[in-house]
Amino acid sequence: MKTLRLLITFYKSYAFASIVITIATLHFTCVGGFAMFASLLWVKIITFGMIAYLVHNFKKEEFYYYKNLGMTRKYLWISTFSIDFIIFLTLTILTLIMR
Repeated sequence: MKTLRLLITFYKSYAFASIVITIATLHFTCVGGFAMFASLLWVKIITFGMIAYLVHNFKKEEFYYYKNLGMTRKYLWISTFSIDFIIFLTLTILTLIMR
């Protein structure tokens, strides 16, 4: 439970931007269909890279908090990116099915 709470706390630092990008890509998937999915997938990956860069640079001191609790930067990024990407893929599949 402690690990999950820490991951959620870390995800909150960039959740708004990630959710906005996900909603925008879902909208364009609705409009363009499966043909747009490949390009939108790259948009999601590139924007996640930009978000990671900004969080990494502007919240350097917060990483000490997680390190003191036994979580490395690599674990934080991989875990939250995986969860965010699974949510993105699930919503994209649901959008394509409902279309």
